Amino acid sequence: MTTRRSQASLVTAMVLVFALVGCGQDTASGSAAVTDSDTGTDAVTDAVTDAVTDAVSVTDVGTDTGRAERDDQCDTSSHCELVADTVTPPTTPPDPIDLGKQVNQANLTSAITALENFGTRHTHTDGDDKAKDWLVDRLKAYGLTAELDPFTVGGTTANNIIARKPGTTKPSVVYIFSAHYDSTSNTPKTYAPGADDNASAVAAVLEAARILTPLPFEHSLWFVFTAAEEQGSLGSAHMVKWLKKDGIDVQGVIAPDMIGYWPLGDDDLMDILGDTGSVKLVDFMASIADTMKVPYKKWIKHSYCYGDDHTNFQEAGFAAISPMDCVEAHNIKSSGESTPHYHKTTDTLATLYMPFTTRVAQVLVATFAALGKPATP
Repeated sequence: MTTRRSQASLVTAMVLVFALVGCGQDTASGSAAVTDSDTGTDAVTDAVTDAVTDAVSVTDVGTDTGRAERDDQCDTSSHCELVADTVTPPTTPPDPIDLGKQVNQANLTSAITALENFGTRHTHTDGDDKAKDWLVDRLKAYGLTAELDPFTVGGTTANNIIARKPGTTKPSVVYIFSAHYDSTSNTPKTYAPGADDNASAVAAVLEAARILTPLPFEHSLWFVFTAAEEQGSLGSAHMVKWLKKDGIDVQGVIAPDMIGYWPLGDDDLMDILGDTGSVKLVDFMASIADTMKVPYKKWIKHSYCYGDDHTNFQEAGFAAISPMDCVEAHNIKSSGESTPHYHKTTDTLATLYMPFTTRVAQVLVATFAALGKPATP
């Protein structure tokens, strides 16, 4: 917000500039107001420069009001406008690692809390419908257009949510960041908070949308929330059918499912689950995790977690991986790992360890950004 003090400072500074540099005078006549000495720029010039800098720093020069005030003061010289407006544009694309580090723990926590507060997101409940509308609104707030991808479950309609960000040079190449937004528990129709399963991953996709939407990428990025995963991954099964039919060139899918329960805290390890058709994608995310110093385990040749969303993409011929917190707990009884709140009413934010959740989400967003290939703004 521009204050009277800051406006006055800017006007005063501009007037000094006019007086000293001869704004509107014919400098070719030899009547220069300020010259450089043999030992450096005149101290008065330095003082004026400092004054202009100070004034601009406290004035909202980006607003229409600020611009109008500058135009009133400088309508006789384009040089005056350049004092405030000249900005050197970036010459290189942003670093995906730096983009990943923009994932904010408070934002993740806020999103998980909002989804948990619907009470249940079980398919066909009011909570599921409200969660759908909330997610559409969030994507819209980030500058994306969300489309509903309806399909039938038990005689009624469920909806995947898809927001597409077109690539700048290779828009036909698509990468997908997907998480299911429905939940279940031992009392699914009345209370299924689903904080870990799967509000944690939904929150990561939302952070990716927030961070990446304003930036250009060579490839197309799709932010996806699938429905009815707890009824047999029906949303992703529906989606892959039309992806294949329409010939969409999906080069990779990141489909996290539960990334918030870390009983060992910062000493825990994220799981990166893939298959033989997605080895390169698993390794690529692992390399990002190495760079960001997030410990992990890779799972490629296995028979674990089949039936989750990522397997529908894999079986359709798309490279797909699922980062998660629970491979061993769900599949290897001797591992010593457990997920005591899985599909229970106790799956709440209070059971999650958000610092490590944030680090894992940062790896996911950095990987997605790298796959999209950032372009120069």
